[in-house]
Parts: sequence; structure tokens; C-alpha cells
Amino acid sequence: MASLLDPFGLVPRTVAAAKVGLKVAGLAEQQAMRLLSSRLPAPQRAPLELEGPRPSASLDQKMRSLLDRALDQSTDGGQAELFHHIIDQLVPDEARVISALSDGSASPLVTVRARTATGGPGRVILANASLVGRTANLALPAMTPTYVSHLLSLGLLERGPEDPSMKQDYEILMAETYVLKAIKAGSRGPLSARVDKRTVRVTALGRSLWEAATGGRL
Repeated sequence: MASLLDPFGLVPRTVAAAKVGLKVAGLAEQQAMRLLSSRLPAPQRAPLELEGPRPSASLDQKMRSLLDRALDQSTDGGQAELFHHIIDQLVPDEARVISALSDGSASPLVTVRARTATGGPGRVILANASLVGRTANLALPAMTPTYVSHLLSLGLLERGPEDPSMKQDYEILMAETYVLKAIKAGSRGPLSARVDKRTVRVTALGRSLWEAATGGRL
């Protein structure tokens, strides 16, 4: 609208043109910033430095310490330390297994293997199932395969050949629920799972450990 100060009405037009110019300039600036950002490498964050547990001694120091102790350690002292270390790795049920076999007796042991497409033995479904889980009155008899496997790895038990005189004991063992499940899982059509029959007994190390632990020498 014309006025005395703006007889031709140019001020509103100038202001409008300026607003449009500023808006265009703003859009151009935003586009330019996006273009630059896309071409600039992403900032790399410095990795966080997490302090893990620091070893109390290096491997070399630990080995030297053991060798130094070995120089002053007697046979009885070395055996006592070994037996303490082994016992610290046992659970009560495993101690019961050793106790049940400490008289030198053997217990039936079976390993169940799956049948392959050709009918031969395949992967192990269940290893080291033993009737000692029942005779030792374990709190968790279904864990017997795990216990026996652990005791075998520690050298306290050893496997032996199948004992034909234990036929009835093998039948009782193979009637255990967890053994039946393994046989079912390992069967292939009309072919039943392969069952390897062995025995398990205490080793010389296991007997020495038992005698030392029950004879008050530890």
C-alpha cells in the first residue's frame, strides 16, 4: 500500500523479496552442509580402555615358583598337595562313587552310540553310564555318566573289559530311564542303538587317595 514515505509501495515488495532470498539462502546452506557432511569421514571415537583383572603373577613367575618349591618338597609333601588338589575338584556324589569302588570291586559300564545310515556305530549319545550310581546311593543318580567321566579324566577310575558274570547287572543298568532314552535316540528304524559294555573300577591312584584320605595321612 502506498504512503507518504513510500508513494510507490516498494517497501513491502522489497521486504518480501528479502524474506524469499533469506529462505533460499537458508535452504542452500543446509544442502551445502549435508553435502559436506556426506563427503567428510565419520569421526572416529577413541576406544574405551577397560581395565581387566591383572594377573597376580606372570606364567614365568608361577612356573619358577613351582620349580623352587619342588626343590624343597618331599615325596610325602608332594603327594599330600596332589591329593588335596584332586579332592578340591570333587563333589560329594563323586566321593561316594570312589567309596563304593574302594574295595577293588568293578561296576558295569555302558556307552550308547547312534546307528549310522549304513548301520554302523556313529556318534556317542551317552558315555560312561554305570550302575555304581545306584549302588553308591547317589543323590543325583542320573548324573552318574558325568561323575564317572570326570573321575576317569582325573585318573581315579579306569575302564575294563565287559564282565559276562554281570549279565543281570547290565540288564538293570540298561533299564535305567536315562539309558533307555539314549538307546531310543540312537536307534535308526529297526536297528537299535549300539551299546558298548565295559566295566569301571578304581585305579591305583584312586586307591592311594582313598587310603590317604581315610587313614588320616592328609
